[in-house]
Amino acid sequence: MISKIIITLAVIMVCMWMLSSRRSPELREVSNPAAERNKKAFRLTAIAFMLLMLIAASVMVYLEFDQQSRVVVVNVVNIQSGATKSYRVKKNDIHESGFTTVDGTQVFVAEIERIEIEAAAQ
Repeated sequence: MISKIIITLAVIMVCMWMLSSRRSPELREVSNPAAERNKKAFRLTAIAFMLLMLIAASVMVYLEFDQQSRVVVVNVVNIQSGATKSYRVKKNDIHESGFTTVDGTQVFVAEIERIEIEAAAQ
């Protein structure tokens, strides 16, 4: 039984050796000018598309950064008394439990207070 397996493996190895040693015929390449032009046009189109995407991504990052660093007016309203206090805050410094003002003061909002955000007057 083992001899059959060994013979089968030997035949497979000889076939693989014969196939790997066989040389493929060398083909002569013929240049096709139309195909070369199409390849160059496709490459230029791909590069232009990548540049367009890079510019669009850069603009989006700039606009997002500009919007997040914009100064807004935050009104803190006490629900019970109705008293309102206003602060100037950068938009990205507003958090769930409070905010940091432009001059560096940290304000924490209590449970009985709510915040209102308005665009700052330029």
